[in-house]
Amino acid sequence: MILVDGEYQDSIPVDDRGLAYGDGLFETIQIDNGRPVLWKRHFRRLQKGCGILGINVVDTDILLAECLQLCQNRNRGIIKIILTRGSGGRGYRPDKNSLTRRIISFHDWPEYPEDNVSTGIRLYRCSTPVSSNAHLAGLKTLCRLEQVLAQMEWDEAQFSEGLMLDDNKQVVEGTRSNVFIVKNDVLITPELKRSGIKGIMRGVIVDMAQSAGIQVQQRDLDHDEFIQADEIFLCNSIIKVWPVKEYQGKMYSTGNITRNIMRQLRQQLGDYE
Repeated sequence: MILVDGEYQDSIPVDDRGLAYGDGLFETIQIDNGRPVLWKRHFRRLQKGCGILGINVVDTDILLAECLQLCQNRNRGIIKIILTRGSGGRGYRPDKNSLTRRIISFHDWPEYPEDNVSTGIRLYRCSTPVSSNAHLAGLKTLCRLEQVLAQMEWDEAQFSEGLMLDDNKQVVEGTRSNVFIVKNDVLITPELKRSGIKGIMRGVIVDMAQSAGIQVQQRDLDHDEFIQADEIFLCNSIIKVWPVKEYQGKMYSTGNITRNIMRQLRQQLGDYE
């Protein structure tokens, strides 16, 4: 089920700038009990992204109403929101009067193996690097070609996710997740000032950990330091937390801090907006 500018459709104009140039943003949101989870955080990120890209933001009430329209009689699933700059002619310079196009689709809830949570996943090191661009760092733009190429590198039956580095061998993120390590009881995650997406679940976990008195560092994370971690876990708005049990032949356990974060997410996620 797809809504395009509020109408049930399954196509967009071929001159849409999201198609031509990746000129837009997207959000992937969990639906639980027919409602979008962490809606305010997702919308704030859309607002910020639209401001940086110069795209006219859509009113939150319009977006929320259309999301709820697609979620009628559906208890659980995923809503994907795409905002593009709208239609435009050939050439990079956009029309200042272009109308933001909104594309909202509903998707069934994915069933991942229970072992991904209970015992952890095997993590692959991708050779495809993440490009650095401080102006766009943190945003969830439609330009995801690097992640597409990275996910083509491994056999999904062997690995559940891939780790992406930048050209300086600094850890950035997973292909569809943010990365945390624990070393000496300190929770560390890449700062994402030059590249990567500042995920919604990443923000929740940072806030949750700080409230629980866990020391949190957001900073550059060298690959060698990553390998020497005591604990590693990945997160996003759909999977929540996946502990890493193996990376490049080294085994990791699901330690106390990872378990604490997972437990608090189960108990307290509804308290965050």
